[in-house]
Amino acid sequence: MNKVFKGVLCTIAAVFVLVIPFIMSDFFTTMTIRILYYSLMGIGFAFLAGQVGLISLAIPAFLGIAGYTLAILETREILFFPFSVIAAMLVVLVMAGIFGFFVNKSKGIYFLMLTLILGQIVWAVARQWASLTNGANGLIGISAPDVMRVSVNGAPVGFYYILLITFLLIVTGVLALTRSSFGMKLKGIRESETRMVMLGYPVARLKWIAFVISAFIAGTAGIFMVYYIGVMHPSSINLDSAAMVLIAVIFGGVNSIIGAIVGMGIIQTFEIVLSGFTSRYMIIIGLMFLIVVMYAPKGLMGMVYRNKYLNSLYHKWYTGGRDS
Repeated sequence: MNKVFKGVLCTIAAVFVLVIPFIMSDFFTTMTIRILYYSLMGIGFAFLAGQVGLISLAIPAFLGIAGYTLAILETREILFFPFSVIAAMLVVLVMAGIFGFFVNKSKGIYFLMLTLILGQIVWAVARQWASLTNGANGLIGISAPDVMRVSVNGAPVGFYYILLITFLLIVTGVLALTRSSFGMKLKGIRESETRMVMLGYPVARLKWIAFVISAFIAGTAGIFMVYYIGVMHPSSINLDSAAMVLIAVIFGGVNSIIGAIVGMGIIQTFEIVLSGFTSRYMIIIGLMFLIVVMYAPKGLMGMVYRNKYLNSLYHKWYTGGRDS
Protein backbone atom coordinates (compact mmCIF):
# COMPACT_ATOMS: atom_id res chain seq x y z
CA MET A 1 0.00 0.00 0.00
CA ASN A 2 2.86 2.37 0.88
CA LYS A 3 4.46 1.81 -2.51
CA VAL A 4 1.14 2.43 -4.27
CA PHE A 5 0.54 5.61 -2.27
CA LYS A 6 4.09 6.76 -2.96
CA GLY A 7 3.67 6.09 -6.67
CA VAL A 8 0.35 7.93 -6.84
CA LEU A 9 1.74 10.89 -4.89
CA CYS A 10 4.84 11.15 -7.08
CA THR A 11 2.72 10.89 -10.24
CA ILE A 12 0.38 13.67 -9.09
CA ALA A 13 3.33 15.88 -8.17
CA ALA A 14 5.07 15.22 -11.50
CA VAL A 15 1.91 15.91 -13.52
CA PHE A 16 1.29 19.13 -11.58
CA VAL A 17 4.81 20.39 -12.22
CA LEU A 18 4.49 19.56 -15.93
CA VAL A 19 1.18 21.37 -16.41
CA ILE A 20 1.89 24.47 -14.29
CA PRO A 21 2.10 26.82 -17.34
CA PHE A 22 -1.34 25.64 -18.52
CA ILE A 23 -3.38 25.50 -15.33
CA MET A 24 -1.83 28.13 -13.07
CA SER A 25 -1.81 31.91 -13.29
CA ASP A 26 0.99 33.89 -14.93
CA PHE A 27 2.03 35.03 -11.44
CA PHE A 28 2.38 31.46 -10.17
CA THR A 29 4.28 30.37 -13.31
CA THR A 30 6.64 33.34 -13.01
CA MET A 31 7.22 32.55 -9.33
CA THR A 32 7.96 28.90 -10.17
CA ILE A 33 10.46 29.90 -12.86
CA ARG A 34 12.17 32.29 -10.42
CA ILE A 35 12.36 29.57 -7.76
CA LEU A 36 13.83 27.09 -10.24
CA TYR A 37 16.72 29.23 -11.45
CA TYR A 38 17.52 30.59 -7.99
CA SER A 39 17.43 27.03 -6.65
CA LEU A 40 20.25 26.19 -9.05
CA MET A 41 22.35 28.76 -7.21
CA GLY A 42 21.31 27.16 -3.91
CA ILE A 43 22.28 23.71 -5.21
CA GLY A 44 25.74 24.98 -6.13
CA PHE A 45 26.13 26.40 -2.63
CA ALA A 46 24.79 23.28 -0.89
CA PHE A 47 26.97 20.92 -2.96
CA LEU A 48 30.16 22.62 -1.80
CA ALA A 49 28.96 23.18 1.77
CA GLY A 50 27.42 19.74 2.25
CA GLN A 51 30.09 17.66 0.57
CA VAL A 52 33.28 19.50 1.49
CA GLY A 53 32.12 21.67 4.37
CA LEU A 54 33.12 24.91 2.62
CA ILE A 55 30.86 27.97 2.72
CA SER A 56 31.32 29.97 -0.49
CA LEU A 57 29.94 33.51 -0.69
CA ALA A 58 31.18 33.77 -4.27
CA ILE A 59 28.25 31.76 -5.64
CA PRO A 60 26.34 34.86 -6.87
CA ALA A 61 29.56 36.07 -8.53
CA PHE A 62 29.51 33.10 -10.89
CA LEU A 63 25.88 33.79 -11.69
CA GLY A 64 27.04 37.31 -12.55
CA ILE A 65 30.03 36.18 -14.61
CA ALA A 66 27.80 33.97 -16.75
CA GLY A 67 25.07 36.59 -16.98
CA TYR A 68 27.36 39.49 -17.86
CA THR A 69 29.32 37.46 -20.41
CA LEU A 70 26.10 36.42 -22.12
CA ALA A 71 24.67 39.94 -21.99
CA ILE A 72 27.84 41.59 -23.34
CA LEU A 73 28.16 39.11 -26.20
CA GLU A 74 24.54 39.43 -27.28
CA THR A 75 23.96 43.17 -26.77
CA ARG A 76 27.12 43.92 -28.76
CA GLU A 77 26.15 41.35 -31.39
CA ILE A 78 29.36 39.36 -31.02
CA LEU A 79 27.79 35.93 -30.46
CA PHE A 80 24.24 34.65 -30.15
CA PHE A 81 22.54 31.52 -28.78
CA PRO A 82 23.78 28.81 -28.46
CA PHE A 83 27.37 30.02 -28.92
CA SER A 84 26.94 32.86 -26.45
CA VAL A 85 25.80 30.38 -23.79
CA ILE A 86 28.76 28.09 -24.48
CA ALA A 87 31.16 31.05 -24.29
CA ALA A 88 29.58 32.27 -21.04
CA MET A 89 29.91 28.87 -19.36
CA LEU A 90 33.51 28.53 -20.55
CA VAL A 91 34.29 31.90 -18.97
CA VAL A 92 32.66 30.68 -15.75
CA LEU A 93 34.83 27.55 -15.77
CA VAL A 94 37.99 29.56 -16.39
CA MET A 95 37.20 32.10 -13.66
CA ALA A 96 36.18 29.31 -11.27
CA GLY A 97 39.49 27.59 -11.94
CA ILE A 98 41.39 30.80 -11.16
CA PHE A 99 39.33 31.60 -8.06
CA GLY A 100 39.66 28.00 -6.91
CA PHE A 101 43.43 28.27 -7.13
CA PHE A 102 43.41 31.23 -4.73
CA VAL A 103 41.04 29.73 -2.15
CA ASN A 104 42.09 26.09 -2.37
CA LYS A 105 44.55 26.19 0.51
CA SER A 106 42.09 27.78 2.93
CA LYS A 107 39.20 26.40 4.95
CA GLY A 108 36.64 27.48 7.50
CA ILE A 109 36.29 31.19 8.14
CA TYR A 110 39.30 31.96 5.92
CA PHE A 111 37.65 30.27 2.94
CA LEU A 112 34.43 32.14 3.61
CA MET A 113 36.21 35.50 3.79
CA LEU A 114 38.26 34.86 0.64
CA THR A 115 35.17 33.93 -1.36
CA LEU A 116 33.41 37.01 0.04
CA ILE A 117 36.29 39.19 -1.18
CA LEU A 118 36.33 37.56 -4.61
CA GLY A 119 32.58 37.97 -4.91
CA GLN A 120 32.85 41.66 -4.02
CA ILE A 121 35.62 42.13 -6.58
CA VAL A 122 33.31 40.77 -9.29
CA TRP A 123 30.53 43.07 -8.06
CA ALA A 124 32.89 46.08 -8.05
CA VAL A 125 34.06 45.33 -11.60
CA ALA A 126 30.45 45.00 -12.79
CA ARG A 127 29.51 48.29 -11.16
CA GLN A 128 32.57 50.39 -12.00
CA TRP A 129 33.70 49.15 -15.42
CA ALA A 130 30.95 51.16 -17.09
CA SER A 131 32.39 50.95 -20.61
CA LEU A 132 31.96 47.17 -20.53
CA THR A 133 29.07 46.52 -18.15
CA ASN A 134 27.18 49.85 -18.32
CA GLY A 135 27.85 50.29 -14.62
CA ALA A 136 24.96 50.85 -12.22
CA ASN A 137 22.47 50.95 -15.10
CA GLY A 138 23.20 47.38 -16.09
CA LEU A 139 22.78 45.76 -19.49
CA ILE A 140 19.28 45.60 -20.91
CA GLY A 141 17.58 44.30 -24.02
CA ILE A 142 18.77 40.69 -23.89
CA SER A 143 16.24 38.56 -25.77
CA ALA A 144 15.66 34.88 -25.11
CA PRO A 145 16.27 32.62 -28.12
CA ASP A 146 13.31 31.54 -30.22
CA VAL A 147 13.21 28.07 -28.68
CA MET A 148 12.64 29.66 -25.25
CA ARG A 149 9.91 31.97 -26.51
CA VAL A 150 7.59 29.20 -27.67
CA SER A 151 4.16 29.65 -26.12
CA VAL A 152 0.89 27.72 -26.22
CA ASN A 153 -2.27 29.75 -25.58
CA GLY A 154 -0.09 32.41 -23.99
CA ALA A 155 1.71 29.96 -21.67
CA PRO A 156 5.55 30.30 -21.78
CA VAL A 157 6.10 26.58 -22.32
CA GLY A 158 9.42 26.93 -24.15
CA PHE A 159 11.33 28.65 -21.38
CA TYR A 160 9.60 26.74 -18.59
CA TYR A 161 10.28 23.27 -19.94
CA ILE A 162 13.89 23.98 -20.95
CA LEU A 163 14.54 25.33 -17.45
CA LEU A 164 12.71 22.42 -15.82
CA ILE A 165 14.63 19.81 -17.83
CA THR A 166 17.94 21.53 -17.06
CA PHE A 167 17.01 21.76 -13.38
CA LEU A 168 16.11 18.06 -13.17
CA LEU A 169 19.29 17.03 -14.99
CA ILE A 170 21.44 19.08 -12.62
CA VAL A 171 19.65 17.79 -9.51
CA THR A 172 19.96 14.20 -10.74
CA GLY A 173 23.63 14.68 -11.61
CA VAL A 174 24.48 16.31 -8.27
CA LEU A 175 22.66 13.62 -6.28
CA ALA A 176 24.53 10.98 -8.29
CA LEU A 177 27.82 12.74 -7.53
CA THR A 178 27.09 12.81 -3.81
CA ARG A 179 26.59 9.05 -3.80
CA SER A 180 29.58 8.28 -6.04
CA SER A 181 33.14 7.50 -4.99
CA PHE A 182 33.99 11.12 -5.78
CA GLY A 183 31.29 12.27 -3.35
CA MET A 184 32.57 9.88 -0.68
CA LYS A 185 36.06 11.34 -1.04
CA LEU A 186 34.67 14.85 -0.65
CA LYS A 187 32.83 13.79 2.51
CA GLY A 188 36.08 12.31 3.77
CA ILE A 189 37.74 15.69 3.27
CA ARG A 190 34.88 17.35 5.14
CA GLU A 191 35.27 14.97 8.09
CA SER A 192 39.08 14.98 8.27
CA GLU A 193 41.19 16.64 5.61
CA THR A 194 44.41 15.64 7.36
CA ARG A 195 43.44 11.96 7.37
CA MET A 196 42.60 12.06 3.65
CA VAL A 197 46.02 13.59 2.92
CA MET A 198 47.70 10.85 4.96
CA LEU A 199 45.76 8.22 2.99
CA GLY A 200 47.24 9.59 -0.21
CA TYR A 201 44.21 11.28 -1.75
CA PRO A 202 44.80 14.41 -3.88
CA VAL A 203 42.82 16.63 -1.51
CA ALA A 204 43.71 19.95 -3.14
CA ARG A 205 42.62 18.71 -6.58
CA LEU A 206 39.38 17.22 -5.26
CA LYS A 207 38.46 20.48 -3.49
CA TRP A 208 39.30 22.45 -6.63
CA ILE A 209 37.08 20.24 -8.79
CA ALA A 210 34.21 20.56 -6.30
CA PHE A 211 34.60 24.35 -6.34
CA VAL A 212 34.48 24.43 -10.14
CA ILE A 213 31.38 22.18 -10.23
CA SER A 214 29.65 24.47 -7.73
CA ALA A 215 30.51 27.53 -9.85
CA PHE A 216 29.26 25.87 -13.03
CA ILE A 217 25.87 25.18 -11.47
CA ALA A 218 25.59 28.80 -10.30
CA GLY A 219 26.60 29.98 -13.78
CA THR A 220 23.72 27.99 -15.26
CA ALA A 221 21.35 29.94 -13.02
CA GLY A 222 22.79 33.17 -14.45
CA ILE A 223 22.05 32.12 -18.03
CA PHE A 224 18.39 31.46 -17.30
CA MET A 225 17.98 34.58 -15.17
CA VAL A 226 19.32 36.88 -17.88
CA TYR A 227 17.26 35.27 -20.63
CA TYR A 228 14.11 35.45 -18.50
CA ILE A 229 14.26 39.03 -17.21
CA GLY A 230 16.29 40.43 -20.13
CA VAL A 231 18.51 42.48 -17.79
CA MET A 232 21.86 41.97 -16.09
CA HIS A 233 22.37 44.35 -13.17
CA PRO A 234 25.04 44.58 -10.43
CA SER A 235 22.35 44.20 -7.77
CA SER A 236 22.03 40.55 -8.82
CA ILE A 237 25.51 39.79 -7.48
CA ASN A 238 25.91 42.10 -4.49
CA LEU A 239 26.35 41.10 -0.86
CA ASP A 240 22.58 40.89 -0.37
CA SER A 241 22.44 38.12 -2.99
CA ALA A 242 25.15 36.16 -1.18
CA ALA A 243 23.26 36.58 2.10
CA MET A 244 20.02 35.42 0.44
CA VAL A 245 21.64 32.21 -0.79
CA LEU A 246 23.23 31.60 2.60
CA ILE A 247 19.95 32.14 4.46
CA ALA A 248 17.92 30.00 2.03
CA VAL A 249 20.29 27.04 2.18
CA ILE A 250 20.66 27.18 5.98
CA PHE A 251 16.86 27.44 6.20
CA GLY A 252 16.40 24.24 4.19
CA GLY A 253 19.48 22.39 5.43
CA VAL A 254 23.10 22.91 4.43
CA ASN A 255 23.88 19.21 4.15
CA SER A 256 20.97 18.44 1.82
CA ILE A 257 20.53 19.24 -1.87
CA ILE A 258 16.78 18.76 -1.45
CA GLY A 259 16.92 21.04 1.57
CA ALA A 260 18.57 23.76 -0.49
CA ILE A 261 15.74 23.58 -3.03
CA VAL A 262 13.08 23.62 -0.30
CA GLY A 263 14.76 26.53 1.49
CA MET A 264 15.16 28.58 -1.68
CA GLY A 265 11.56 27.87 -2.65
CA ILE A 266 10.27 29.05 0.72
CA ILE A 267 12.46 32.17 0.84
CA GLN A 268 11.62 33.20 -2.72
CA THR A 269 7.91 32.57 -2.18
CA PHE A 270 7.85 34.63 0.99
CA GLU A 271 9.90 37.39 -0.62
CA ILE A 272 7.55 37.64 -3.61
CA VAL A 273 4.31 37.32 -1.65
CA LEU A 274 5.26 39.46 1.37
CA SER A 275 6.75 42.24 -0.77
CA GLY A 276 3.22 42.81 -2.06
CA PHE A 277 2.02 43.63 1.46
CA THR A 278 4.95 45.38 3.10
CA SER A 279 8.31 46.87 2.16
CA ARG A 280 9.70 45.46 5.44
CA TYR A 281 9.25 41.85 4.41
CA MET A 282 12.92 41.07 5.16
CA ILE A 283 12.16 41.55 8.87
CA ILE A 284 9.64 38.71 8.71
CA ILE A 285 12.05 36.49 6.77
CA GLY A 286 14.78 37.35 9.28
CA LEU A 287 12.57 36.32 12.20
CA MET A 288 11.73 33.05 10.43
CA PHE A 289 15.43 32.41 9.91
CA LEU A 290 16.14 33.16 13.58
CA ILE A 291 13.49 30.66 14.71
CA VAL A 292 14.86 27.96 12.39
CA VAL A 293 18.43 28.51 13.58
CA MET A 294 17.33 28.34 17.23
CA TYR A 295 15.04 25.31 17.04
CA ALA A 296 16.24 23.48 13.91
CA PRO A 297 19.97 24.29 13.52
CA LYS A 298 20.27 21.73 10.73
CA GLY A 299 17.44 23.31 8.78
CA LEU A 300 14.04 21.99 7.81
CA MET A 301 15.52 18.79 6.40
CA GLY A 302 17.31 18.30 9.72
CA MET A 303 13.86 18.09 11.32
CA VAL A 304 12.97 15.38 8.82
CA TYR A 305 16.13 13.43 9.73
CA ARG A 306 15.40 13.69 13.46
CA ASN A 307 11.80 12.50 13.16
CA LYS A 308 11.88 8.71 12.82
CA TYR A 309 8.68 8.47 10.76
CA LEU A 310 9.57 11.33 8.41
CA ASN A 311 13.14 10.08 8.14
CA SER A 312 11.84 6.64 7.14
CA LEU A 313 9.62 8.16 4.43
CA TYR A 314 12.47 10.35 3.18
CA HIS A 315 14.88 7.43 3.14
CA LYS A 316 12.47 5.27 1.12
CA TRP A 317 11.90 8.10 -1.38
CA TYR A 318 15.57 9.04 -1.63
CA THR A 319 16.94 5.51 -2.02
CA GLY A 320 13.95 3.93 -3.77
CA GLY A 321 13.52 1.58 -0.83
CA ARG A 322 17.07 0.22 -1.08
CA ASP A 323 19.37 0.13 1.91
CA SER A 324 22.06 2.77 1.68
